[in-house]
Amino acid sequence: MEVSSAYPQAAARDLPSALTDTYASHYRELLEGVPSGQPSWVTTGGPEGGLYGTLEGVTAEEASRDVNGTTLAAHVEHLRWAMQLVNDYYGGKDAPSDWSESWSVSSVDEDAWRTLKEAVRATGDKLLGHLSTPVEWEQEMGRMAMLASYGHTAYHLGAIRQLAKAAKAG
Repeated sequence: MEVSSAYPQAAARDLPSALTDTYASHYRELLEGVPSGQPSWVTTGGPEGGLYGTLEGVTAEEASRDVNGTTLAAHVEHLRWAMQLVNDYYGGKDAPSDWSESWSVSSVDEDAWRTLKEAVRATGDKLLGHLSTPVEWEQEMGRMAMLASYGHTAYHLGAIRQLAKAAKAG
């Protein structure tokens, strides 16, 4: 099986750099999806499989529609807030102990929805930028934070994709 050039090769490099490259490419898939025709590891493939592509066709009304007690807008803001924690970690800030403000958004108008989508993209792009330097995998807190962030983002991407389907259905 030939491996796509979209995924970094780690043959002659040190393990921390190889792990960081693999981590970054998989995190990028969660946010950006993969180029059409490229293999995917966790999304349904194509750019539309990632967070940014999933949000493209969603209206503010759909993002605000209650589906089983939550909204797509709430999940998007929660995810943006959580990814900002990773950016703050890279900036040397400690995470707050109270996450309740991460669920402060439940409905949006068109302007707020556009702003939220721009904010989640900027936050995610900044996070991916941080991954251009090797993660300090030997530090337990850094390792736990990075792996938790990936799992958390994957979970909410799945929830957002399901909420988008339900909101569009009506």
